[in-house]
Amino acid sequence: MGMSVNTGIFQRISRKNFTAVIIFAAASSASAENTNQVSLPAPASGQILFDCDVRPIFEQSCFRCHGPEKPKSHFRLDLRPESLKGGDENTNDVVPGRSDQSKLILYVAGLDKEIQMPPPDRGQPLTAGQVGVLRAWIDQGADWGTNRQPEPAFTFKPELRWIGVQGDTKKFRELEGVHEGVGDGAEQFSMTEQISPDEKLTVEGHALVPENDFKLTMTLEKNNVGFVRGGVEEWRKYFDDIGGFAPSLPTDSFRLDRDLHLDIGRAWFDLGLTPPDWPQIVLGYEYQFKNGDESTLQWGPVGTQSPSLPGTDAKNIFPAS
Repeated sequence: MGMSVNTGIFQRISRKNFTAVIIFAAASSASAENTNQVSLPAPASGQILFDCDVRPIFEQSCFRCHGPEKPKSHFRLDLRPESLKGGDENTNDVVPGRSDQSKLILYVAGLDKEIQMPPPDRGQPLTAGQVGVLRAWIDQGADWGTNRQPEPAFTFKPELRWIGVQGDTKKFRELEGVHEGVGDGAEQFSMTEQISPDEKLTVEGHALVPENDFKLTMTLEKNNVGFVRGGVEEWRKYFDDIGGFAPSLPTDSFRLDRDLHLDIGRAWFDLGLTPPDWPQIVLGYEYQFKNGDESTLQWGPVGTQSPSLPGTDAKNIFPAS
């Protein structure tokens, strides 16, 4: 009888303790959940648009580390599929419809002691209002609907000039590197096109006449893979065609009466590999060339018999090229 009573008391005590444990655990869980909800800024009200409301936040605070170029942990925020996939650990960084379960919100709100976005050395923490915008955007489905590839960007800077010179025009060309008279062309032009989220094409250069000064470069880049780039450039170097001066000679100076110049240039091609875990590897080829005539100080003789210069019948002052 006593054994039965004691057993019954033990059972009742056990049930009471078990019930108390359950109540305590539930209270603790509810307390933690309420604390987390209170710590998170409330979602913003109204319809959130990616390009107008979300992209500026990402550009200011996130794209430096999680944009298209070498994203940290392979986590990108510029594309919806990449964002939903998550980083290296494939975590729930962005869960459409559930901002409270999206780790991105946890990170930008500063509630994770190990991960903070952006890092302290990469930018200022997001404000409560910005976190609220991101929460509302995720709760509304995390839509990138208006996120389009940018249109190709063009720049063109023309040049038209006229230069007048009084005096030694050949010396002016040599010193200034330009030809007198009318000149025109493109001082600078460029074109950039984002072919795909990971691929970008860039073309740039300039072209000026009559200096025969032009340059054209092209670069095709693919993130985390590599690049191909090449180009050609050429410019003109002018030389004076006048020789030396000797007071004893009847002519002050001698000229070749020729437009001396060299067209100097090069063409090149580079192939680069830039996988994230590799050192950058670049293989290239370059061809350099010169074409034309330049003046030289190995001048030819100009001479006359002169009593004032005994034993001298010539001066090496005639210009050569």
